[in-house]
Amino acid sequence: MAEALLGVVFENLLSLVQNEIATTFGIKSKVEKLSTTLDLIKAVLEDAEHKQVTDRSNKVWLQQLKDVVYVLDDILDECSIESGRLRGSSYFKPKNIIFRREIGQRLEEITRRFDEWRQTSSFIAEPKVFGREDDTKKIVEFLLTQARDCEILSVYPIVGLGGIGKTTLAQLVYNDVRVSSNFNTKIWICVSDAFSIKRILCSIIESIIGGKCDALDLDVLLRKVKELLKGKRYFLVLDDVWNKMQQLAFGLSQEKWNTLKSVFMCGSKGSSILVSTRDEVVAAIMGTCQAYPLYGLSDNECWLLFKQYAFGNDKEEREELVPIGKDIVKNVCI
Repeated sequence: MAEALLGVVFENLLSLVQNEIATTFGIKSKVEKLSTTLDLIKAVLEDAEHKQVTDRSNKVWLQQLKDVVYVLDDILDECSIESGRLRGSSYFKPKNIIFRREIGQRLEEITRRFDEWRQTSSFIAEPKVFGREDDTKKIVEFLLTQARDCEILSVYPIVGLGGIGKTTLAQLVYNDVRVSSNFNTKIWICVSDAFSIKRILCSIIESIIGGKCDALDLDVLLRKVKELLKGKRYFLVLDDVWNKMQQLAFGLSQEKWNTLKSVFMCGSKGSSILVSTRDEVVAAIMGTCQAYPLYGLSDNECWLLFKQYAFGNDKEEREELVPIGKDIVKNVCI
């Protein structure tokens, strides 16, 4: 049902982009941004529903996305109705000006809400991932050998440039069947630029108990997480961690990490945390072992990835377009 609604809304957005009324309303750039965002969200929702998600925190996140899509659908309906009503009348009537302003403000709010919820999740939205087999194998082997035999908590950072595939690699490791069978509990948290101790603790609680976390007191949260993790061999992914600096006051600091780590240490032998970050300082603060550096794909892997998007999984590549495609890959491949 969600996929069907998203398909309709996506088509309506594309139609609105091509309609002159989007330009007249002054909302064309907002609509184009929403179209790109919806395309990404559609892939995540389809994959999540296909896998019959049961994790509480992910179910809440998915429902919130669906709710915003319904609101967006209503806004698009109003734009369509107004477009028909305005044909032949002046766009500069006070009533029409007020409508345009209200629509612009509502789309701005929808965009903001989508941006807030465009967090990462443990679901792999891509039909096939290229070039990360060896990376996945190395990290999984570390978790099942060195980390499993370690008496203290293992924190393994993945470090690489933004957009290079750190989250995808973490997803591949998280969903590996060997990892799933090795740990009593698995938890995925997208940290992003705000390293909030309370939010991280609440997310852990919600993921484990499958219910909403209402506690506000930090001490209560710390005690609850310690109780839930005690004696368990758990696997925790902290995705997209940022360092605290002058421009990012809410990022990670040594003090914040010390507070969380004191609770994470209560797990049983073999408990592990996988951290993804673009910042080597984050890796130095959190890591208990040497960071795993992630590099770009090879030319051939870039081509396979490009070909998937350009020609699709079930379509044969058009011979006359292959040289053009390979030239594009050479220019854009990291």
